[in-house]
Amino acid sequence: MPILARPLRWIAVFLPIVAALPIQGCDGESTGVGGGGTTSSTPIELPPPLDPLPAVEPTKTDQFATGGTCAQCHFAGESATMHDPNGEDISPVHLWRASMMAFATKDPYYLSVVQDARTSRPEAEALIDAACLRCHAPAASIESMSNGATLTFESITEGSDPVSHLARDGVTCSLCHQISPDNLGESGSFSGGFEVGFDREMFGPHKAPNTQPMEFFVEYTPVYAEHITKSEVCATCHTVVVPFLDASGNPTGDGFLEQATYLEWQNSTYASNAPCGQCHLPTEGSDGLPISSAISKYPDNLSKRTPFGQHSFEGGNAYMLRILADNVAWTGSEVSSAELLKAAERGEAHLQTAAELTILEPTLSGSVLMVGIDIVNRTGHKLPTGYPSRRMWLHVVGESQNGEILFESGKPGSDGSIESNGKRVDLEGLILPHRDEVGEGEVQVYEAIAVDSTGEPNHRPLQQIGFGKDNRILPEGWSNSGPNAEWTAPQGIGSDATFAPGKDRVTYRMPAGSSITRVKATLYYQTLPRTNADALAVTPVPAAVRFSDMVKARPPAPVVMATAVRE
Repeated sequence: MPILARPLRWIAVFLPIVAALPIQGCDGESTGVGGGGTTSSTPIELPPPLDPLPAVEPTKTDQFATGGTCAQCHFAGESATMHDPNGEDISPVHLWRASMMAFATKDPYYLSVVQDARTSRPEAEALIDAACLRCHAPAASIESMSNGATLTFESITEGSDPVSHLARDGVTCSLCHQISPDNLGESGSFSGGFEVGFDREMFGPHKAPNTQPMEFFVEYTPVYAEHITKSEVCATCHTVVVPFLDASGNPTGDGFLEQATYLEWQNSTYASNAPCGQCHLPTEGSDGLPISSAISKYPDNLSKRTPFGQHSFEGGNAYMLRILADNVAWTGSEVSSAELLKAAERGEAHLQTAAELTILEPTLSGSVLMVGIDIVNRTGHKLPTGYPSRRMWLHVVGESQNGEILFESGKPGSDGSIESNGKRVDLEGLILPHRDEVGEGEVQVYEAIAVDSTGEPNHRPLQQIGFGKDNRILPEGWSNSGPNAEWTAPQGIGSDATFAPGKDRVTYRMPAGSSITRVKATLYYQTLPRTNADALAVTPVPAAVRFSDMVKARPPAPVVMATAVRE
């Protein structure tokens, strides 16, 4: 199988980052599991599961503070302010603390891949820590660098010093709001290459802020800054290059463009007027109207502000939020399971705005019913985007007049796998091809499959060299002549003329022909494919054992994104 890797001449531009700054090798919400391309039949002795994580204690340094420090003013609690028209608490800290940003380092999936990477490449342990913690524990990473040290995996899982508490606070408030505008949107800012100064200035979108409360309570100065609402801030950790390492664990200067969400957005119609925050930090309430609210409960005479961005950071990781809700005590968090479940519901609702599904008028070709299905991408990036474990697929059913199933493709299995004709089709080591037409026993899966130097699918980021398949649906407006086209182009779609910017059409061949009177289609999304879970189950590191136990209790059921019926 040919290896379809990203152009390395572009990747080499990132060499200064590899040498001078840590590279984030994992996704901003969640990463792929460890494990190579195959599951061994030889019994593997697994270690005890990773111990529960220590709780985050309030911490302040010369540059940063844990999110609880911000909560004294930006958490509504019993206050009447910072609520939407339905009475829902929309205060920044309340929403953030149940998001994947807050749980970025308490995510057991993420911890599994980092610990497995360190175990499989012990000679590169320091680089792996620097790479994988830069964007998942950014404040602690910078604090460690300021002290001439490197943040470690053990700091997250065992540490009790101030830096460790900052690390377990994930992507915390005082980090994002101190990112300076310098170099944003340039290659040097990607893979965690953001800059934070020592001026203790908190950048926000509101002009003429009242500086006294924040200066008094937390010794930060709020400052109006136009750049804080731009996509370039998000780009720093949502454009990820994983470095290639030599046998000694040193970066070679080339790397794998693992995630390109920002670059995908740049080559879309959304780039001109819809920054990331428009969808992921929405400024409209449940009534569809712009939110107008004070942004703090102290002092009580603050004027209302618009825009008011909801710090819910909604994305596609509802499954992980449900895992966290099941295991909140293990994470050491004070957030309730109910809050995490509500965040998961918001994530699932968000996914249901990402695509549209339409079943076209069926036609008979002899005894075969030909059914076209259109999928429209309503996001500003590829669908799905982010870490390459994420996928979506079509489940299509053709029924007779009395409800008998005469054709079925892509049935979700109870364990999170995909079935067709009663057999699992998403087997480990297999890359399911992109299809323009789907017949019996076949399925259409949209995904990016990372491969190693042998061309085989591989779940370990440090062994991946490119994509063996990338048929994720392009954003509207994507162009071969647009920015980043060479590095965000689809791979493995062949001559499919109906795969176009913003949409794809798939035609299903149903042999039952005129006996089929009803067609149902469902578009599913999944964070953790069954193949990844299977690889994780035989990964002999404590974090993987812990997470595998969690997955056994809650298999990775997919989320319904869109449905359509035609009779």
